[in-house]
Amino acid sequence: QYERDRMVFDEVAEAIILPDYGSKKNRSVPGSSGSPLDPVVLFELRSYVQTIASLYNENPFHNFDHAGHVVMSVNKLWSRINGRDVDDCETEEQTHDTYGIAGDPLTWFACLFSALIHDVDHSGVPNAQLVKEGDPLAGFYDGKSVAEQNSFDIAWDLLMEPYYDNLRRTIYVTTGEFRRFRQLVVNSVMATDICDKDLKAQRNRRWDTAFDPLNEGGSYSTILKATIVIDHLIQASDIAHTMQHWHIYQKWNGRFFEECYKAYIEGRAEKDPTEGWYKGELGFYDFYIIPLAKKLKECGVFGVSSDEYLNYALQNRSEWEKRGQQVVADLSYKVNRKFNKSKRRSVLGSASTSEAETEETQEE
Repeated sequence: QYERDRMVFDEVAEAIILPDYGSKKNRSVPGSSGSPLDPVVLFELRSYVQTIASLYNENPFHNFDHAGHVVMSVNKLWSRINGRDVDDCETEEQTHDTYGIAGDPLTWFACLFSALIHDVDHSGVPNAQLVKEGDPLAGFYDGKSVAEQNSFDIAWDLLMEPYYDNLRRTIYVTTGEFRRFRQLVVNSVMATDICDKDLKAQRNRRWDTAFDPLNEGGSYSTILKATIVIDHLIQASDIAHTMQHWHIYQKWNGRFFEECYKAYIEGRAEKDPTEGWYKGELGFYDFYIIPLAKKLKECGVFGVSSDEYLNYALQNRSEWEKRGQQVVADLSYKVNRKFNKSKRRSVLGSASTSEAETEETQEE
C-alpha cells in the first residue's frame, strides 16, 4: 500500500527509468497469445473498468465516452510506434530507437490505464472555477491540478482495494515494478493538465533539454526523451479529436461547447462560450494543437501516425477558419433550444406531465 504523504502533483518526475529489454524473448506480456490472462484476473479487470465507468459523471464532454476515445487513441499511437508493435522490436538497437518505450509492456499498460482514469469524477468545469468557488477539493489539493489529482487518487485507491489483489499481482510483481507503474500513471494523468503554468513550463524545459542536439548520446538523454514522449502521447490522445477527421472533431467540439454552455447558464462560468469560441479554437490550434502535432513528428517515434495527426490538425484548422462561425451559430442555437426546453420543464414542474408535453409540442 502506498502511504499518501504528499500531493500527486509533487510526485511528477522529470525522468522515469525504463527497464532494458534486449530481446523480446525476455518479455512476457499477460494477455498475449503466449500467456492468456487468468479468468480471475480478467474478471477483476472487467470489474475495475465497470466501477471506473460508474465513477464518471454524465458531463457532455468529460465523461466515460471521452475516456474510451482517449484509450483508443493511446492504443493506436502505441501500436504504431516507429511503425511496429512491441513484439516487432527484436533487438536492443530497435528498442533504443523508441527510447526504450516499445520494449516495456508495463509502460504500455500504464498509459492505457492512465487514459481510462484521467477524468474520473470530473465536475464539468475547469480547475480555475473549482478554486474560485472554494470547492473543498481545491482546498485539499492547494488549488493545483485539482481535477487531475482527484481522478488519480480515486482510481488509485480503488485499485489498492483487496478485491483487486490478483489484478495488482498481474500488473506488477516487484517493488520496482510497483513504483514504476505508479510513477508512469502519475506523470501521465498530470500531463493532461495543460493549463497549469508550472507543469507546462516544466514540460517545455524537459523537451528542450531532451532534444537538444548537444545532449545527444547520453543515457540520461534517452531516459528524458522517453518520459517526455509519453507525456506528449497522453496529451495528444486527450485531444485526439482535434487531429482526426472533421466530423469527429465536430462531434467532440460540440460536446465540449455544450459542457461550457451548461456551466455558464448554471452560473459556474463568467462568459458565454458563444462569444469567443470561434477565435478560441483558432488560437488553440495555432498555439497548442499544431505545435503538439509537430512534436509528435519531431520525436521520430510514432511513424506514419505523426504525419496523419499533423495533416488532420492543419486541415481542421483551415476548415474551422472557413466554417467555424457558422458552426458556432448552429451550436448556439442547438444548446439554447436544449437548455431552454429543460428550463421550461422545470417551470412546468407543478403541472401534469401531459400539460407540459402539450405546451412543448405547441412551442415546436
